[in-house]
Amino acid sequence: MKPECNSFKTRATQVKAGLEAGFSGIEVVLNPEKPRLGCFEIREDGGDAFFTLLDMKRPFKDLKAVNIDELVSDILKKLK
Repeated sequence: MKPECNSFKTRATQVKAGLEAGFSGIEVVLNPEKPRLGCFEIREDGGDAFFTLLDMKRPFKDLKAVNIDELVSDILKKLK
């Protein structure tokens, strides 16, 4: 497996940990359905997307450029 293959899982796990630490009682689920290729999306269950990157190609530069701490902070602000 190429290192880029872990880019999505690593960042998703970081977002999950940040949201669960910052918002009491939140349940974060990773890929409840088969994920779309080249897409990274954070959304409320049955609701709007908080963040979306679509149709990315290797080496996923847009995803790697995301500041996860800032992203989590922005989502937490929207949730509160």
